[in-house]
Amino acid sequence: MVNEPWIEQATADLHDLGFTLLNSDRPPAPGGPALLVALRERPSLRHFDPERITCWVAAAGRGRAVTIDRGSPAGGRNVLWGHLHVVDRLGIENRFLTFGGEQGVADVDPSLRLVRHASPGQIVRWGGHSQGSDPLAAEIGAFFGRLIVPVDYLPGGEARVSATSAACLYAAFLVDQSGPHRAPRSDDRDPLNAWLRAEAARVRTRDPACWAAGAQLLKDLGLAT
Repeated sequence: MVNEPWIEQATADLHDLGFTLLNSDRPPAPGGPALLVALRERPSLRHFDPERITCWVAAAGRGRAVTIDRGSPAGGRNVLWGHLHVVDRLGIENRFLTFGGEQGVADVDPSLRLVRHASPGQIVRWGGHSQGSDPLAAEIGAFFGRLIVPVDYLPGGEARVSATSAACLYAAFLVDQSGPHRAPRSDDRDPLNAWLRAEAARVRTRDPACWAAGAQLLKDLGLAT
């Protein structure tokens, strides 16, 4: 087993679980948002029992769907934005949306493989067998839907988005949320509005380079003026 710092804590977090999502709405928390998944040799029948994960990676400037299971190589890789599915032996899913980030795969012992997907932006629940959808899932899904248009039709659009870091893509989402096509978010009593304003202020202040890169990405893709 590779001695990665996250493995011991993830083993404890997944003791009786097939998967768990940490810090979903707290990107500045230590470790940030992370989806942990246990791929066990045999189903535990105590929780959802994942057997594979599907996600997207970059290949020659294009997105490619990949499946991670117990036979995949261990180690690390970068994961792209989009949907991530955790699937059990019956083909039943729990779905998530991610801005991308790092994925680690490690074998604790012959019976247990751990997968950790960590992102600098939110990872949100998007429905499925064992969960509902997070409040921001619809907004993030709509943003990804807007990205698909230039990715599919703008020359070089897919490579441009694939080359953007997860942190800067998350910043682009926050910029987009305050764009002219959005209704003003001024109701302080709405927790979602308050969260989005606070998170935008945090990223704009702490990572101005990514904030600027995110704004430029939207302009390059024709999604902002």
